[in-house]
Amino acid sequence: MTARMSTYFLGVAWLAIASLALSKEGQKPSAYQLKPVMDGAAIGLHMEILSDKNHSFTFEQIRSLYEEGRFVKSTEKIPNFGMNPATQWVRFELHNSGESKQEVLIEHAISLTDSFTLYHQMPDGTWYEKSDGDQYDISKRDIKNRLPVFQYFLQPGTHVFFGKSSSIGTKQIPLHIWTPDEFYNRNALEYAYIGILVGFHVVVCLYNLFLYTSLRDRTYLFYVLYVASNLLYQVNYVGLFQQVGALLGGPSTASNVLLILSVDLVAITSLLFSERFLNLPKRLPSFVKVFKAAQVLSLINMSITSFVSLYWGNIMVFVTASIATILLISSGFLVARQGYLPAKFYLAAWACYLIGVTGTLSNLLAIYPTDNFARWGQFTGGAFEVAILSLALGARINFRRKQNMLKIKELNTGLEEKVKERTSEIQSLLQHIPQGILSMGREGIVDSNYSAKLPEILGHKEIAGRPFKDLILDHTGLSLDERDQAWQSILASMDEDELNFHVNRDKLPEQILYHREGFRKFLRLTWNVETTANGDVRHILVTMLDVSNEVAAQQELERKNQEFEIIRQLVELGAKKSIQFFASGRLLLEEISRLIESGDHSEDTLKILFVNAHTLKGAARSLRLKELANEFHNIEAYYAKILKEKETPDQDRLRIEFKQALSCYTRYENANIEVLDRKPDHTKVPVDREFLQENVKLLSQLVDLDSLSYDLKDIIHRNRDELTQAIFMSLPSIITDIMSQAEKIARDLGKDAPKIHTEIEDALLTYDQEMALKNSFVHLLRNALDHGIEAPSIRTAKRKPSYGNIHIHARVDHDTIRIQFWDDGRGLAIDKLRQKASHKGLISEGAKIDDIANTVFETGFSTAETLSIVSGRGVGMGAVLQFMEGIKGSVEIHVEDPIDEEQTYYRFKTYLTLPAMASVSSNEMTRPKAVS
Repeated sequence: MTARMSTYFLGVAWLAIASLALSKEGQKPSAYQLKPVMDGAAIGLHMEILSDKNHSFTFEQIRSLYEEGRFVKSTEKIPNFGMNPATQWVRFELHNSGESKQEVLIEHAISLTDSFTLYHQMPDGTWYEKSDGDQYDISKRDIKNRLPVFQYFLQPGTHVFFGKSSSIGTKQIPLHIWTPDEFYNRNALEYAYIGILVGFHVVVCLYNLFLYTSLRDRTYLFYVLYVASNLLYQVNYVGLFQQVGALLGGPSTASNVLLILSVDLVAITSLLFSERFLNLPKRLPSFVKVFKAAQVLSLINMSITSFVSLYWGNIMVFVTASIATILLISSGFLVARQGYLPAKFYLAAWACYLIGVTGTLSNLLAIYPTDNFARWGQFTGGAFEVAILSLALGARINFRRKQNMLKIKELNTGLEEKVKERTSEIQSLLQHIPQGILSMGREGIVDSNYSAKLPEILGHKEIAGRPFKDLILDHTGLSLDERDQAWQSILASMDEDELNFHVNRDKLPEQILYHREGFRKFLRLTWNVETTANGDVRHILVTMLDVSNEVAAQQELERKNQEFEIIRQLVELGAKKSIQFFASGRLLLEEISRLIESGDHSEDTLKILFVNAHTLKGAARSLRLKELANEFHNIEAYYAKILKEKETPDQDRLRIEFKQALSCYTRYENANIEVLDRKPDHTKVPVDREFLQENVKLLSQLVDLDSLSYDLKDIIHRNRDELTQAIFMSLPSIITDIMSQAEKIARDLGKDAPKIHTEIEDALLTYDQEMALKNSFVHLLRNALDHGIEAPSIRTAKRKPSYGNIHIHARVDHDTIRIQFWDDGRGLAIDKLRQKASHKGLISEGAKIDDIANTVFETGFSTAETLSIVSGRGVGMGAVLQFMEGIKGSVEIHVEDPIDEEQTYYRFKTYLTLPAMASVSSNEMTRPKAVS
């Protein structure tokens, strides 16, 4: 009986326990009761959960599945699904037992969720949907916060919510209920804590970056990169990167790719830092290749994450991070066993970080529950790690300092003997080397150790203890600016990094003209530096070699080469043309000299200087006297600048530049006379041309006297003819001589040689007329070839021959010689002339075309777009006018019909007139010959 009773009671007890268990399993979670003050309680135990492995259920289907009892009650305050890829659905209820509406904040307390959606049932039975997560625009959140926070105003009664969580990677549903004041107070503390951690990382980065720039040790650079990478990962993990990015105008959504990449970046930079910090190539050589392989693996995962699969990149990052952690800890442990003190700090640092990371990773893998250690462990552990690693770097510096001190102590052993031996060698070298050698230290002071040859080179023995500037630079032919630059470069290099010396090396002269107390020497200098162990300049070494003989020989060679070039140009020119050039050129130079020395700076005087210089330059270029043409071009350019900009002339500059040009002219002239023996004929007596011209006229008048016998008239006639041949030139020969230059000028301009067409009546000209006409035609010919006649390609396109045509007609009309000059080029740009002349106030509105054309005679007036090597300054036509007026002649432009349909360019002819000889006709005598 007793046994049966016992069996009976045991059966009843078992049934009671089983029924109690079954009743508990079948219970639904209760609604969470809202309170006046809520401080973030987790409501996981009030949830029911359903996993959607295929991501296929709609919200309507989910509600049906709930009615079918498919949801399972949650057993965790914070449901944690680890790396489960399924979409998770939850259902919970909130009950407002009060009598009024209550504001509630529902915080989703993890930033690593792509999307979390809440469905709230409204009083009318409809459902209101809100979505948030790191893939949603953070600026549209109910509460502007680093984490998703949903704001609701709940009426009294029970409120039903469904939640949907979708994310690649780890998945949790940490929902916390807050009243606003409590939420904002807690939130302020969290932001302050995050700010402290971020600020600490930034300060460490800046400090170690300063150490890198100072010490040039890449260990500090890799440490900065590691700390920065770790900070990037941490601010991504806590959701701060997305919030700050949106505030700064950047992306308002978080990048899952960036988070994974930052973890791999932490792995790579930590391995780079550790390899140098632990000195693995020396202490653990076998680990170096393993470290490289781990870095490559992280790089591969970064490529997988970026271009292949975010999901597999998320899985792989746990592998790469774990491998890196194992390598870092094991290498630190092995190096610490070798007695390397900084490695012990290193191990302690990684232990702190590893503890924090272990808690966080275990939580993400659903191994460890969600709490403050899981949420803040890795960020806080990382800060402790950074602090301890900074101590480790300090210990490393002390360790290396002790090692260096030991080396220094070893080096000092026997150093005195080595110094004596080395000093003896240097002294012997300085005594016997055939060069001047000195060294200078701080402030450029010359040391007492210098070569025995130096006093001989410098001419005195007062060397040691003097500044290099006073000793050498102030006794050279360098300009004040060049001396100052060299001296400042020396001072800027001393006690500074060797780089300063090399940067300023170009300011230090390589050759100088040294002069002192009546002697001059050319010295060739070489510059070198003696540096400290840190690369700072301790001494600057200078060697000096006397190269006076070499420089003198070089200068003599250059002078002879220049003289040879001048002779070559004069030989090519020929005797006749060279004599004519120097005869006419000397007159123009004498006028320039007279005007400059007069000190008259009026515009008319400057124009004469300008025209004379331009004429000399043009003649020299036409005759290919290159150096002389360049000298005249320089003074012409200065005269042009004065006239154009209305400057006050610099009298000293006028004299100096003219003196240089005159010196060059004299060198050419002397070479022509002395070397080429083109001397004046001393068998002839110089006679004034005007005197001879007057006598020719007198002889012509005597011939007409009836009282003279025929024989006497014949004698007078013959003498008149001989005088005429000696002092007059015929017009055809002058034009022919000038036009012979056309081919050379065209070649300089890259154009074909023009064809010259002449119809010239015979006439005699005085010497002044000859010079004026030659100078005028030089300008007319250059203008025609440069501005008038087009390039061959343009002429061919216009169906013209590639070469240009130049026409010259001359006839004697009673007492006047009339000359026409024109070409078949592009014509005269009347529109450009009109615009420029109107702008300068040279013409009035409605001026005639001929009046517009004749504005080209204004000095400095030109339609040329650019300067060429032969013309384009707007001087030529003004010079022609001045030359012709000088012999009581004239020059005008006559415009004809337009060339193009737009009437932009017009054909034109240049008309020149000059007085004919009244008393002598060329028809009365044989054609005179030019005097050579």
